[in-house]
Formats: sequence, C-alpha cells, structure tokens
Amino acid sequence: MSSQPDVATIDYKGLERSLQKAENDVELFKLIVNSPFDLANVQMAFLFLGIIVLLLVNKKTGMIDRVALSETDLAKRTTEVSVIPFEKIKISADNADNIIAKAIRSSQMQDTTDWKYLFTPSLTPAQARINQANAGIAYSAVCPLSARDGGALIFSYYQYKELVGEDQQEFMAKYAQLVSDSLKPR
Repeated sequence: MSSQPDVATIDYKGLERSLQKAENDVELFKLIVNSPFDLANVQMAFLFLGIIVLLLVNKKTGMIDRVALSETDLAKRTTEVSVIPFEKIKISADNADNIIAKAIRSSQMQDTTDWKYLFTPSLTPAQARINQANAGIAYSAVCPLSARDGGALIFSYYQYKELVGEDQQEFMAKYAQLVSDSLKPR
C-alpha cells in the first residue's frame, strides 16, 4: 500500500464551481483558501496539507498583502501565537530575502522548511519559527499567481519536504492555475 497521496480523485471541477459562487472579492478570497478543505477534505488529509494562504500585491503601496488564511486548526494555532496579526504582516514586493516576493517576481515556485523566509522582515526568525512550530508545519511552498497585480498561494504541509511528492506538486500547480483564472476580471 502506497503512502503517497493520489490527486487523480480530486474534484477540480467542483473546486472551480465553488470559486465561481463568490459574489465579491471577500467571498472569493475566503473560498480560495478554504474550498480545498471543504470539498476535498479527505484528499487534503492524504496530501498532508494543513494551511493555504492567499497573498496579493498592492500596487499602490508596493507591498504584498496577506488577504486570506484557511480556517483550519493548524492556521488558527499559528495566529494564536503570532506577535503581529495575520492581516497586518506586510512584505515589500521588492524584498530580496523573502521567498514570497521572490516567487512573485520570478514567477517560479519557492519553498522552505523555515518560516523565517516567509515572514522576513516583519517577524524575527525566532518569532516566525514559533508560528511554524505552533502550527506543526514542516514544509511550505509558495506558488506565484498570474492574476491582477501579482500574488501567490502558500501551501503549508505537516509533512517533511523530502516526502512531498509529485501528487502534491501537481495539486499545487493545478490549484494555483485555477485560482489565477478565478482572480481575473469576470
């Protein structure tokens, strides 16, 4: 019996229909980070996925805004200990050390096993690691989005990087494309 997840059973059309139900951006942003857990909860458990974060570039400020966080237990645990509230954490789109900014600028996925690279310079490395430890996250991947003024999804796994396989990579790529499409003007 394989310990690797099988993404062939994920209902991408169902996820797409879920995102299309949004009547405004606020609803859409919440659906983006929660629909995979709502519609495909069993598959997400097999993928060892615990948190999804949606980030968008704010052209007016030049900052990357955290606009939505999944409503999972792991996400709640990280927000409980964070010294800065989730929505107040801002990263310059030009920051050279932050992997979210790098992913958006390069249009290439970035990943880390250390959340200091997700939160620099807003949180110290110790503060970022406390958030990560409290959530029980071992690995995070940042997938850039090709929509609006730029953005990204963070997929955080409670599985070690070396165990994240092709199925997780496929899910992230497919879901990031679906989200990019849903963020385009209707």
